[in-house]
Amino acid sequence: MGAEAVTLSELAAGSDYVSVHVPLTDQTRGLVGRDFLRQMKPTAFVVNAARGAVVDHEALLEALTEGWIAGAGIDVFDPDRLPPDHPLLRERNLIATPHVAFYSEESVLELEVKAAENVAAILTGRRPEHVVNPEVLDLDRWAHLR
Repeated sequence: MGAEAVTLSELAAGSDYVSVHVPLTDQTRGLVGRDFLRQMKPTAFVVNAARGAVVDHEALLEALTEGWIAGAGIDVFDPDRLPPDHPLLRERNLIATPHVAFYSEESVLELEVKAAENVAAILTGRRPEHVVNPEVLDLDRWAHLR
């Protein structure tokens, strides 16, 4: 597919844009922290649409104010709602949205259709296509869907 596997350090140093899309786990908490941001180009941007705690907000504030990176787009915070006077929200090189970056008429319709399709699949004895926790299907009560 043309993709090359690189280390996290190589990713930070070589990217013009880093868009973060990982679940929040013990391994990803603070993934985009001081070390990562220091390795980025001063012309680079970081975008977080994953979970707020994946990005260290203190390190991001330092990176933005000291010019380690050119800017950031953040759709999620930790906590979910930063106080309006939070210093990060004063940064001119930050675009902040309140966890709605996915929102469009099309995306809401797609969510509704997928939910209805999953319900219809379960009610007719079929395995649903979109399962968030597939390990649940290993339970005896769902054996008929395997």
